[in-house]
Amino acid sequence: MKVVLFDELQKAPGRHYAEAAQTLKDGGLVSFPSPSGYKLAADMSSGRAVSGLLQAKRRVKNAPALVFVPKRQWVETVADAVSEYALALMDAFWPGPVTLLFEPHPDLDSKVKKALTKAKGWLGVRMPGDDVALGVLGAFDGPILVSSANLAQRHGECSVAQVKKNFGRTVELLIDAGDLPQGPKSTLVDVSRGQCEIVREDAVASADIRKAISSLMAPRAADG
Repeated sequence: MKVVLFDELQKAPGRHYAEAAQTLKDGGLVSFPSPSGYKLAADMSSGRAVSGLLQAKRRVKNAPALVFVPKRQWVETVADAVSEYALALMDAFWPGPVTLLFEPHPDLDSKVKKALTKAKGWLGVRMPGDDVALGVLGAFDGPILVSSANLAQRHGECSVAQVKKNFGRTVELLIDAGDLPQGPKSTLVDVSRGQCEIVREDAVASADIRKAISSLMAPRAADG
């Protein structure tokens, strides 16, 4: 595992983000800090990289299904049927802590799609708002598969020592920002199959979600 200290990253962000992006393109795993703890990341278009991430987490039955995108235009490459609800929530909260749940795009690699959706049937997609994630995404210029840097059914994603212990042999590059506070998780909203259902309320309140889609809900209520 190569470790890049956060201070080093700030001094030469272009070089270090490019290195992280190249690691992902080569099929390796990268770990970086986020508001909710350290993340593991892999190139979601690579079956080998996806398998490597799952094996690193010792998580086979409940595969991680969170995808980070650098720009909202990438959503249409990983998600099927992007509804008006989804577009309204992207306008209101992206980049930021709202994860939208979609059915996977039919053109995704079949092995990758099966691995990522067999637990829940959907993909979570988000454009994050923190600088490190956006820096990695901008350099990679494509969607990446992301999961909390912890082993299945265990915590430890906020401790850099625990991340190094658990993933020292499987993660090729770690951006080390020290121990992190336990921040809020993203709010999950299911926008698949034409619906809009709040699955988990956390960083963004349900009332704010409803406000963002109120103009779409009102005509339907009137029609009913």
